[in-house]
Amino acid sequence: MLAVLDISAAPRLLWRHRSLFRQLIIRNISARYRGSVLGLAWSFAHPLMMLAVYTFVFGIIFKARWGVEALDENRAAFPLIMFCGLAVFNLFSESINSSGSLIVNHAGFVKKVIFPLELLPVCTVVTAFFFGAAWFCLLLLGACVFLQSLPWTICLLPLTLLPLLLFSTGLSFIIAAFGAYLRDIPQLVGVVAQVLFFMTPIFYSVAMVPERLRWLLRLNPLTPMVEETRKLFLYGQEPDYMVCLWLFLFSLAVFQIGFVCFSKMKKGFADVL
Repeated sequence: MLAVLDISAAPRLLWRHRSLFRQLIIRNISARYRGSVLGLAWSFAHPLMMLAVYTFVFGIIFKARWGVEALDENRAAFPLIMFCGLAVFNLFSESINSSGSLIVNHAGFVKKVIFPLELLPVCTVVTAFFFGAAWFCLLLLGACVFLQSLPWTICLLPLTLLPLLLFSTGLSFIIAAFGAYLRDIPQLVGVVAQVLFFMTPIFYSVAMVPERLRWLLRLNPLTPMVEETRKLFLYGQEPDYMVCLWLFLFSLAVFQIGFVCFSKMKKGFADVL
């Protein structure tokens, strides 16, 4: 119980091994596109193509509308609103999808007694957020070009991205720990991520869901993260600060539980690898 309440344990660990942590991050980033011709440009190519396709299909062909009066007059608004949801979900999915086989793929580190294995899930999430920044750069560019405005509320983006970072890292700790014992975890995580993709209001708004079923979406922590990020990035509205506070406390709890779970379970990693 005391271990769960010690929320300073993880920050102390990261600070103590900050040099190693930095080296692991640099290694992960450089390894992503090593040997490719375009290199880091691929991080922008994929979301840029998706933004172009969504703009053409939903904005021009279907002329879809979201229901936000200030934006619906612009044909590019609907694709940008969807793209914002995709950007948030991409950060989450990239983090957890890479964690299922994390310990198995780094079996050599497990054999090193002095190596802090807790750094591996954190490095995976930070790397995902580094490359995920390309989505938000393109979203920023799209807002400038198509909406011709940048609301000041963008400065409040950490209110939603910090809980997302903590939540993703906490789940990555848990997934990585169980993935060392159960080799089915990566497949299970892929299925769950696909379900969450459709249970998160990315291609539709919460208002489109029948009221009697909206509680299902509210069970998904990604729902308020996506909705509050849209408020900040596209709608120019201040977030619901109580929702942001709840998201932070909930995500902090998930992070701490995940960290403690990983720290306890890592003692048996060497026996199963």
